Amino acid sequence: MAITSNLHAVLTGDLVGSSRLTSNQSQLAMEKLRSSAILFEQRFPGTLYGTMDTFRHDSWQLLLNRPEQSLRAGLFLRTALKMESDASTKYDTRISIGIGTVDAIAAERISDSRGPAFTLSGRGIDSMKGIFLALSIATEMAEPWSDMIGAVIPLLDCIATDWTPTESRAVNLALMGLTQEESAACWVSKTNSTPSRQAVGDSLMRAHWKSVNSVLFYAEKKVRKEEQIAKKQTL
Repeated sequence: MAITSNLHAVLTGDLVGSSRLTSNQSQLAMEKLRSSAILFEQRFPGTLYGTMDTFRHDSWQLLLNRPEQSLRAGLFLRTALKMESDASTKYDTRISIGIGTVDAIAAERISDSRGPAFTLSGRGIDSMKGIFLALSIATEMAEPWSDMIGAVIPLLDCIATDWTPTESRAVNLALMGLTQEESAACWVSKTNSTPSRQAVGDSLMRAHWKSVNSVLFYAEKKVRKEEQIAKKQTL
């Protein structure tokens, strides 16, 4: 195991309503999560430590070297699944984010790692009732995050949970930093049609993307500040 004292984020998740999915649907959903994690790392190099660890038939875990990207990564994974939903099948994943230090990393299997970030994320997923996105912060950093944890994250979860497949696809592309024109150009629907820039913009507006993006930038700035403090304390 590699030893580290730097600040990390751990994302632990499981498929929503996995018992209602067929074996094939569950497998496809997990493959979508794994491929989306790879895509996120390609867009934001250095974010992930290793690859997504999956266990049982519906659970997964990710370790982030860049904890400031944790909310963006979480929403990216949720939208990657939600945009595959249709009238008969709904896809989504619960995600518990834990931010803190990591004591030991098992490179071959992330879920065998140890440290506060893993404990926070694991406990979080076990206590989630009726919600799909949760954030837990190490005790020494928790007070400045009380409003974020108690109010902002639940509101963000409510907004994301209501996204339609079309809105989810628009947000998924926007989370990658694509413009509306770029999103429209690479958007291929199940009917092999592409939307106009205006249609993408309308989807983002219905998804409250402007407000969501503002929350992401605020959270990313806040975590980066905590990282700087943590690094100074280890010097």
